Amino acid sequence: MTSPAPPSYTSVSLTLRPSRVVIVIDGGEYWSYWARRALYRASRIWGGGDFVVVPHENGQVDPTLLRGCQAYDPDFVVTYHPTVEDIEHFRSGSIPINGQDGTPLEGDERARFLDQIRTEEVRSPADETAREEIASVCSVYRARGDESITSIGEEGSGHFTDIGDIPDTWSGSVLACPARWGGLAGAATALHLGVAQPPERDAVEPELDPSTRHRLTGRLLDLNHATPPQVLIWHPGAALSVDPQTLITARERTTAHLAAISGGGFGNGTGLLVLGDTANDFALACLWQRTFGTAYWLPSVLGIDEAKLPDLLGGALTDVRLTLDRSSTSLVITSISRSDDDLAAARERIDEARPQFALWGPEDVHRSGQEEPEPPFEPMSTPPLVIVPGAELSWRQPASTSLAVDDHWEISTPVPVTVDATGTTTMSAPLPPPTLAGSPLSVVTKLNWHVDVRWSEGRAVRRRGTAGHELLVDPTWFPATLARSSRHGTSYQAGRFDFVAAGIRPENRLTRPRLRDLSLEAWIAAACRQYDMTAKASDAGLRAGLLAAMLGGRKEYADFFGGALLPALRAMRPEGDGSRGAYPDGDGVKIASGEGVLGFVGICRCVPTLTSTEVRLRLDVALRAGVLRRGLVLGCATCGRVQFQTVDRLGQLWTCLRCDAHNDLNQPAWRHPDDEPGWYYDLHPAGRELLAQHGDTVALLSAHLRGRAVGGIFDDVEEVEVASAGKPEAELDLVAYHDDLLTVAECKSSTASLTKRQLGIEVAKKCMAAAMLRADQILFATEDPEWSESQQGWIQDAVNRFRRWSPAGRPKIIIVAGLGTDSVQEQDL
Repeated sequence: MTSPAPPSYTSVSLTLRPSRVVIVIDGGEYWSYWARRALYRASRIWGGGDFVVVPHENGQVDPTLLRGCQAYDPDFVVTYHPTVEDIEHFRSGSIPINGQDGTPLEGDERARFLDQIRTEEVRSPADETAREEIASVCSVYRARGDESITSIGEEGSGHFTDIGDIPDTWSGSVLACPARWGGLAGAATALHLGVAQPPERDAVEPELDPSTRHRLTGRLLDLNHATPPQVLIWHPGAALSVDPQTLITARERTTAHLAAISGGGFGNGTGLLVLGDTANDFALACLWQRTFGTAYWLPSVLGIDEAKLPDLLGGALTDVRLTLDRSSTSLVITSISRSDDDLAAARERIDEARPQFALWGPEDVHRSGQEEPEPPFEPMSTPPLVIVPGAELSWRQPASTSLAVDDHWEISTPVPVTVDATGTTTMSAPLPPPTLAGSPLSVVTKLNWHVDVRWSEGRAVRRRGTAGHELLVDPTWFPATLARSSRHGTSYQAGRFDFVAAGIRPENRLTRPRLRDLSLEAWIAAACRQYDMTAKASDAGLRAGLLAAMLGGRKEYADFFGGALLPALRAMRPEGDGSRGAYPDGDGVKIASGEGVLGFVGICRCVPTLTSTEVRLRLDVALRAGVLRRGLVLGCATCGRVQFQTVDRLGQLWTCLRCDAHNDLNQPAWRHPDDEPGWYYDLHPAGRELLAQHGDTVALLSAHLRGRAVGGIFDDVEEVEVASAGKPEAELDLVAYHDDLLTVAECKSSTASLTKRQLGIEVAKKCMAAAMLRADQILFATEDPEWSESQQGWIQDAVNRFRRWSPAGRPKIIIVAGLGTDSVQEQDL
């Protein structure tokens, strides 16, 4: 919790872009056709080259693909409905058709009726189930709880713009998947190049002669020097003589006036080599490529399973590894369908392949026109190829890629804002209209685009299904736009949804929302409201918030109560009898039961890791904040009460806190020493209560997590009470957020007295909260040196009993021990 700030300005970056869409297909026997059909539709849409295709099996989507969809962050999740003609082709007779009398039609009569409805779409309950499952784990646009767009057919949904309506779009020959190519080769080519003409229903796996396979492999692995096969060239009219090296792809054609940008951070990335011939393997490569930029699907038709790899495939893969290594991108071999042994065997075959071109070490630079270096020489070694099963892939990469309108991305603009007591930032004025001024796209009257808003120093929890109205300052039942929490901040649709008068200026047809950047505390409350629950600080949380506000923020609070001074603070809660028993070395004075004060020497003795100068500096900060108080220990001459009097209350005459008697500030009052009194230090009452209720253990975990966080903003909130209909359901010791990693934590100062039942109840509550907040990990932390094996088993059993995890999988479960020591231990369960 922070103190409210006066009105100020901040900066936001605006990026204009097309839609990101997941198209759901049936992953059964005919998945290659449905994938090519979906990609054909995407290849006709502006920005469709960035769409992804995700299969399902009987309505269920593989959890790995669900996590990939979360990372891809779609605006819409849609189904591609097959037509009656499609269904009859693949499952003849499966559509029941009855006559007016209720009897089934047969023969020519049935055929005539089917011919009348052959282009009508057939909705599949399994498709819709899978679509809802994907949408449930993503943060799609929703209006009043419902999604605005759920299907995409031959004519689109009305939201998407046909690429033919975009000015200056390439309308000549393109590289694309041939209509008569089916099977694995057809799916791989469609994924990489796009689809320019409707796929044929009876297309089968093409027979690839060595030359065609050789050149197709080069194209699929982005070898620009490789000449594509003639069969990949699609002509819109009569066949023309063209240079295949200069042709764009059907997928690239959808990116007219768009640029590929990278966002979300910088650092070492990961590229994928995806093996396997299933629809899931195809989709894995699609999701990774569209989200992070580097993924290659290698179905068996390219020769990846042959004992000796085809020359071009082996050499090209070596070149890919070396090229990626130069850009600090590692290459991982993975699969959803293949076993680890299969992947290991494929890695051996790849490692045995030689590079396509001579590559020398740094001391043997080969310049054009020079003679080859004389042997012996050492060729440049290829970087290691790591095996990671598909289920274990990390979708937390340092940077993601997406399409944006040329010259309309990362446009910085200042906005006036206010910041409330929780840290939520609210725009005081609307954003400028998201116009496409200066772009050829500005003349397309029915173009729809989106605006990504990235806050400078933004704190909001991203994605995770945050309700769109929570992000708007002035939400209404019928909003002017839809907003959602997306990859890098907030996204909203540029066009207005409310009443737009005829003849209005073009820029006034665009929405200008005022947005909110929710603090972690406000976001937790918003997330709970979606489940008709409330979230607020408990009494312990209020005390922690008060102390954090006094110290200047959560970081300063964690540094103080979870840092080097903590042993001294704990010593202010003595356990021995009297001052001599509590402080045998004379470091402090016991004022009352569980209440003592320390002198400066005593504080230094408690924290030997700090020098006296360092202690002095830290004490001065706490004294200035009022969390510590300096004063004298005095005895009342009237009632005899020994008490701590702060320096602000002292005078030559001081007043007893118990009997209000006036006392002289003299040697009988302080007793020892004989010359001049010594200063003592007392802790604020809220701090004493925090220590009494083991809130310092939470501060220790906060300090530990902060110490591990590298770069970016770290936010945490402690002691949050979640209630339903006024009845407490769970209390969260700590919720932390950093680098898009959300953590829910339970802290125990000691686990010695925990029973199986107690721990099971606590774990169940944390699981409920973690599922509701879509947490990435749950931490169980203690100051004890370890969690016992039985306690670890109890935690694991309670987690396994919980049945309401996301379809994308449960959070990571981590146990932490040794808080407050130099050897904190972390272990995954």
